[in-house]
Amino acid sequence: MKRRIVTLFLSLLFFSVSAQNVTITGRSNKTNTLIRLFVYEDLVNETGILLNQSQTDAMGHFILEGSVKQNLPARIYVGLEPVDLILTPNANYDIEIIVPEKKDDVSYFEKELPTIRVKRATDKGVYRQIIYSEEIINAYMTEYFNQIYRGRQLRYIDSIQNAISREVPDIKSDYVKNHNRYKIAAIKLGISSDGGRKIIKDYFEGQPVLYTQSAYIDLFKELFDGYFNSAAYDNHLLNDAFDEGPAALKKYLATDPLMANNPQLAELITIYNLQKLCYGDRNTSRLAKNHLYHIQNQTKYDEHKAIISDFFSKFIHLTPGSIATDFTLKDRNGKEVRLLDYEDHLVLLQFVDGMSPVSERQFAELRSLHNQWQDSVQIITIAPHDKMDFFKKQFDEKRQDWPLLDLGDNILLLEAYNVRTFPEYILITRGNKIGEAPAPSPERYLEERVRRLYGK
Repeated sequence: MKRRIVTLFLSLLFFSVSAQNVTITGRSNKTNTLIRLFVYEDLVNETGILLNQSQTDAMGHFILEGSVKQNLPARIYVGLEPVDLILTPNANYDIEIIVPEKKDDVSYFEKELPTIRVKRATDKGVYRQIIYSEEIINAYMTEYFNQIYRGRQLRYIDSIQNAISREVPDIKSDYVKNHNRYKIAAIKLGISSDGGRKIIKDYFEGQPVLYTQSAYIDLFKELFDGYFNSAAYDNHLLNDAFDEGPAALKKYLATDPLMANNPQLAELITIYNLQKLCYGDRNTSRLAKNHLYHIQNQTKYDEHKAIISDFFSKFIHLTPGSIATDFTLKDRNGKEVRLLDYEDHLVLLQFVDGMSPVSERQFAELRSLHNQWQDSVQIITIAPHDKMDFFKKQFDEKRQDWPLLDLGDNILLLEAYNVRTFPEYILITRGNKIGEAPAPSPERYLEERVRRLYGK
């Protein structure tokens, strides 16, 4: 099975000194392990900022410190395993993180996930109230799924709200209130029959844009993905305006009252949809990028400048022809291997994380392709440290003689190549340039893509 992981596009910048301090002390069952703290101001692109990193000691204890100016979603990685937290300015946390031992015979979707327990927090109850609210919502959705989604019985939504008011009284934080509000809105969207128009009217029109509220951004993406193709616009007129330039596009988009009356929301919707168009054909991509650059230069919203900047950092980084991120990892015999060692080759990177029926089939296809390619294409398999013994045995048994490298705790390499699933493939052309990222899997047109790139 493919393993989905949350992708982080990293910026190694720290918050300004005017922000307030946060201290996290804790313990994990993973000793002598790298531990990192990321926070998210740009949830549109899911861009994480590395706030601090440390090492668990021989007993598993650690301290993480940083500064935030507002409530922010955060993620702590113990090695490569993540847990989530909400950070509040000027708060201290005492936590425990348990990472279950991996089992080779358990798929990703069945495996036990890492857990976090907040034993103490001086955050005025923000994290505790969000967790309790989530538990109530999830319990109702599990028990009354058919009644809510198939029976469209709105009374259960009232029951959820009443249960939260009863079980989590005295919520004072707007962050918590908004979290619950947009979680409820997402449920309502699931049973709406008007394409989400009422949800937009009730929860987005005339409302502040909540850039750091994951429940808001999740719902925003669901509602406004592909908004340019909505019934509000004529495709021919929209395409003409798109081709003509930023002023014409903005003017035409404003023919929709939602976009005309909510300028900040309208600009975010425009940015989000233009970003998707950057992955279209060459001409569409060029025009979409020009529109985004124009917005970035003209916008009065700092958040939008940052969102566009984050997007281009990601987009340009893995664009065909851009320089591939170099790395130095140890192979199965402990010898250091660099990507630059193969700069005169076409290279196929294969990122793996345990075995499954899917990855076994792909390995079989890859062995066949390896026999065809010989020295013309260099395959490199990269595996997590705790799976190296497993893969060493497989490589020996199957007589796979290409390099097998130990990822260790190098999460930055996964982020550099935007690895979202396992197995994942990246094609790199001669001169260590991106050929295709991600590339197709071995059973899905990989050989065709390799042949196309071989002469480049």
